[in-house]
Amino acid sequence: MSHPFPETRAAFQADPRSLLWKNPGIWLVNKPSGPSSNLVVVRARRALAEKRIGHAGTLDPLASGLLVLLVGNATRLFDELQTLPKTYRADFVLGRRTDSQDSTGTDIEDFVPSVRPPVPEARLAEVLADFTGELAQVPPMHSALKRDGQPLYKLARAGKVVERQARPVTVYDLGIERFDGLTGVVRMRVSKGFYVRTLIDDVGMALGCGAVMTALERTAIGPFSLDEAVDMDSIGDVQPHPDASR
Repeated sequence: MSHPFPETRAAFQADPRSLLWKNPGIWLVNKPSGPSSNLVVVRARRALAEKRIGHAGTLDPLASGLLVLLVGNATRLFDELQTLPKTYRADFVLGRRTDSQDSTGTDIEDFVPSVRPPVPEARLAEVLADFTGELAQVPPMHSALKRDGQPLYKLARAGKVVERQARPVTVYDLGIERFDGLTGVVRMRVSKGFYVRTLIDDVGMALGCGAVMTALERTAIGPFSLDEAVDMDSIGDVQPHPDASR
């Protein structure tokens, strides 16, 4: 029998890691690029014979990395998990803009760059500094946010663009991991509601040459790390985590 939810919440608030690999509790999965986050949930439901499973933060099919699953009564911890900062590594290429802000989208034909790559690393670092701290970010059209009950991505697929209100977000840390003047990788730790591909697009516009995200990996959510996650095909083989409280 699962524990009452108040006890589950109290355990999480005292030490989130105490719920690792428990039912109800928290399970960490390394989602590969390709499958949807929902597919990981479906597989977890089958492997764990538990219908009440959700995830704390969608990863688009293009993205890979840490997906935090909430099992049993722990699904009601979604709001608590959402407040935790998230850490990402994002690959990008300069010189393009797409309607989805990543490499899966269609090129924006009327985009005219004022600068041609390559771009000096010092210039990229200068621009990134302007995107650190508290920001107002406009969500992309290709997102699950809804307008009048309709997901924005469905409107975008129909060729429609609607006005979106900028939302407050925070970038706690942002830096260059690799850059050759045309392609690179940036790492960041950000608040909830943050869109990494929108950051890449905004940085590209600030550089004057455009940019699109080509890959995204989530490496941490709060105290939970990708290093501790299991492959999605190994969910049913998990043993209690050695650091988890018993």
